[in-house]
Amino acid sequence: MDEKQRTLGQFETPPNVADLLLGFCLRQPSDRLLDPSCGDGAFLQRAELWRRWLADSPEDLPPDRLWGVELDSETAVSAPTALPQARILNQNFFTLEPNPDLAFDALIGNPPYTRAEWIGRLHRESGEQLAFGWDNEAGLMIDDQRLESSNPRSLTINPSLKQRLIPRHLWQRLSRRSGLHAYFFLHGVDFLREGGRFGFVVPNGWLDVAYGADLKQFLLDRFRIIALIESGVERWFRGAKVNTCLVVLEKCSAANRRATNLMRLARLKRPLRYLIGAKPDSPQRIMAVERLAPRLLPSDNRQTIDFDVRVLPQWKLEAAAKWGLALRAPAVYRQRRERNDLPPLKSWASIQRGFTTGANQFFYLDAATIETWGIEPEWRRPLLKTLRGVDCLRLGKADCQTELLWLPPGTNWKGTAVARYIAWGERAGFHQRRTCASRQFWVSLPEQPPAQIVLPKGIWRRHFAPLLAQDLPADQQLYRITLADDVPRLAAAALLNSAWFALQCELHGRINFGEGLLWLAAYELASILLPDPRQFTPAQLTELEQCFTQLAQRPIGYVVDEMSQPDRQALDTAVFNILNFTMAERTAVINALLNHAVTRQRRAGAKAE
Repeated sequence: MDEKQRTLGQFETPPNVADLLLGFCLRQPSDRLLDPSCGDGAFLQRAELWRRWLADSPEDLPPDRLWGVELDSETAVSAPTALPQARILNQNFFTLEPNPDLAFDALIGNPPYTRAEWIGRLHRESGEQLAFGWDNEAGLMIDDQRLESSNPRSLTINPSLKQRLIPRHLWQRLSRRSGLHAYFFLHGVDFLREGGRFGFVVPNGWLDVAYGADLKQFLLDRFRIIALIESGVERWFRGAKVNTCLVVLEKCSAANRRATNLMRLARLKRPLRYLIGAKPDSPQRIMAVERLAPRLLPSDNRQTIDFDVRVLPQWKLEAAAKWGLALRAPAVYRQRRERNDLPPLKSWASIQRGFTTGANQFFYLDAATIETWGIEPEWRRPLLKTLRGVDCLRLGKADCQTELLWLPPGTNWKGTAVARYIAWGERAGFHQRRTCASRQFWVSLPEQPPAQIVLPKGIWRRHFAPLLAQDLPADQQLYRITLADDVPRLAAAALLNSAWFALQCELHGRINFGEGLLWLAAYELASILLPDPRQFTPAQLTELEQCFTQLAQRPIGYVVDEMSQPDRQALDTAVFNILNFTMAERTAVINALLNHAVTRQRRAGAKAE
């Protein structure tokens, strides 16, 4: 895949994924389908094959049933050649106006996987046609002089939108952190008939992030959400550093039908090629998919060797909630959350990200830089830059291999070595960088409250929260945990190193770009449910402190190995006792933690099908 395809988010839909979505959305060979970002027509080619399999005779295959829209002219030119019976428009989908006489039975596809912060790069990869940028009043602007409809009697261009990639009325409805794919839901709904279906494969991050709430509310207000499906064992796109889910929706204007709809949250436990079985080019394929699709739509919760399905009335869903939790969380977590008897971590600790300096190569000092410039000790502080290579639960200055340039406001460093270093930094232009220039004096970093515990922002194979022997500044890739004044340090550290805490990190975090690294935002950590150490009995405090002290005497290993260690089991037992978990619940927590951690790492290395 070249850089242009990657930037434009162009990933061909695998037959297994396309066929499963078609199994939900293509119900008659006469259905009219639209792929609003069709690329070279791969999805539509599968749809045409399905229509032939479904039809009893050629009369069952009326013309003008397959439609596609593709913005990139180089990609769109190959679609009509491969699929001459389809109508392919080389246009910007967001400038097309729906025709009431041309309502579609289904919108299917694989919208571009373009993250919000990458959108500004598109003009560099695709030429003048896609040259655009942010405009605070008008939204995303596009320089496109070719917006002439190839079929003016069917779908027409809105002239007022010729200069906008995403029209203002759409752009204003979602967070600017939303990826380009999210806007296809907003604009696409008007192309569907009542009862028509959406079948999209999209990145799954919107299920859990705060900025996904607007999109979720839009879906709740306009659709019966038939199913959300993701795989726990494979990545569906070769070369795409994102994790995806399948979204199946049905347009529904009746609020009561939406509220009583049963939404299915399915997590696949085997690759799609095994679940479907029949070969992609076999006529038996359609029967195999039609057997699988209903199995993913049970009337009650279902667990099998192939998949887990949770069934929820749509009225129970809230836009602000993490839908991914409902999809992935074990029953023990859901039940404890519903009981609402555990406070969040933020009730007895604050979470703050480490320093964002704006110029690490200036502020972060290695031994060679210190020696070259002779930077005085009073202007330096030991810095925790990363926990990579660290395996102990007690950290001090000796664990810091980098130092931080520390110049509090109001200090006088004239005539010192550090003054010469600052002058060099200004000649290099560091003071003009956005983050640096925003400070009153660009070299003075803000003071942070003292912290007692540190957590990694990204988690790979280890879940651990080291205790700080003394307060240490940290890089922005780490979180500094500041405990309330009356919170016992050792007991708090024990809780943050427990399997119960680690499981919630797995559930609340996001696996960015499909690489298996679990990322947690500060607000996600703050919402994790933990008992308040200030409410513990003296005996409980003593047991937790002893367990943590024992655990801290050895190196910490990977989570899969840690769960079988006696000292780790002793700490988890102490926490489980405080939580009053049954033996079955304790086993469920450990199993769920291991399953999520192993699955996350396995998916990172799995080949796309």
